[in-house]
Amino acid sequence: MGGDDTVPRRQQLHVHPDHGAEWPVWDESGLASPEDFPGLSPCLVAELHAWQQRWAAGPGSALRYRSWLNAPDTQPELDRLARHLAREFRDVADVRTDTWSSTD
Repeated sequence: MGGDDTVPRRQQLHVHPDHGAEWPVWDESGLASPEDFPGLSPCLVAELHAWQQRWAAGPGSALRYRSWLNAPDTQPELDRLARHLAREFRDVADVRTDTWSSTD
């Protein structure tokens, strides 16, 4: 008694691309910003930005989008980045990939 027994609520992060997004990381309130995560490694931030830019330069229609995500390296690379993000935030957040073809 006398101590604070409450457990902080874990943040829920989703990794998925979207048009106009600077990177593919979202939280419960919407598109997150790298500045929201000061402890995130600069290398991972750069990789997430680069993946988003490749996606944004890709096909526009939903059908072509699905084909693009099913390309040999596209979805597995996003899944790898999501796992890396989950490792960096394992103490404070749950991370999941939200795409049609997630391999995780």
